[in-house]
Amino acid sequence: MNKKVSICLVGSEDAHKRIGLAQCLIRNNFDVTILGTKDYAYPEGIRYLGYNLNRKFNPISDFKTILEYRRILKSNNFDIVQTFDTKPAFILPFATFGLKSKIIRTITGMGTIFMSNALKFKIFRIFYKTCHFLVRGRVYHTTFQNEDDRKYFIDNKLVNTSNSSLIYGSGIELTNSKERTINKDRDFTFICVSRLVYEKGIINYLEAAKICRDNNHRFKFLLVGPLEEESKRLNLQIVEQYSNVVDWLGPRKDVQELMLDSDAFVLPTFREGFSRVLLEASALGLPSITTDVPGTNEIIRHLQEGLHIEVDNSEDLANAMIQLASDREFAAELGKNARLHVKQFSLDVISDKYIELYKKAI
Repeated sequence: MNKKVSICLVGSEDAHKRIGLAQCLIRNNFDVTILGTKDYAYPEGIRYLGYNLNRKFNPISDFKTILEYRRILKSNNFDIVQTFDTKPAFILPFATFGLKSKIIRTITGMGTIFMSNALKFKIFRIFYKTCHFLVRGRVYHTTFQNEDDRKYFIDNKLVNTSNSSLIYGSGIELTNSKERTINKDRDFTFICVSRLVYEKGIINYLEAAKICRDNNHRFKFLLVGPLEEESKRLNLQIVEQYSNVVDWLGPRKDVQELMLDSDAFVLPTFREGFSRVLLEASALGLPSITTDVPGTNEIIRHLQEGLHIEVDNSEDLANAMIQLASDREFAAELGKNARLHVKQFSLDVISDKYIELYKKAI
């Protein structure tokens, strides 16, 4: 490409996670703008534009966001607009009628509304599917991070095989990744890093830790992340009931250091898009215990990079913890495998796939 291609990467509060991809694009003669909802110290060469987005269902604020998208897109005339978040994926295309920008979306996951059978989430599913159906003609291409999500969209005629593809994740930087030093003298330490919502299996992690402690296993349990749910299933009082077993550290900026001081990573999630935190743990050489669900089983294979457990099964999780902690050499071997396996999801590999897609688009 001789002429610089103008591309806008659209996210929300975690739009800064696209910095690595943006820098790869710049090196390949793209002019990059990142659209997000939270200010961040972006490196030189990346233009940042802020906008407002309400992550909850709110027709009035959503309409305002669509108008804001349209104003930004009209004034910048991007060649390609790439969305990386759940809500922008189906509301941004509404802002593009009459504009020439080609819209490419990455479906990073299908979230809580596809994990719960509560009435309100059944209604949200209908709304979600309807919106994607209405904008399907405005979208040039849709990438998915796991095959199950792609199959859902194809089965519901929201995309077809020719305008959709599979790209595993958004890429993880491995160039400067540290390697964990194994310390056999301390108590075996498990760490779970996640938003604290029920569908991430947080209750299972808490219960499994208690089962291990009740069976006289001297393990250490860390829980890192913000509490984002206040319901009967998961709330502050429930989390605090396990404070004598699990150390809840809240949101932290030193997550990598905490992982490096741990012996195994745990993510008992009910479903993922493509778990970035599992990639990060694997890059540090941590073995993982996770559920055998879309978005995790491509990263962690049973008995190769970690252990698989049943969804919503605290007893199964406790047994896996005991198995891993009882054989540190086996845990170390899984960690080494994880560090090798994660290379196929590196930023360089994934960025090349996106660049190839963008070149076809223009």
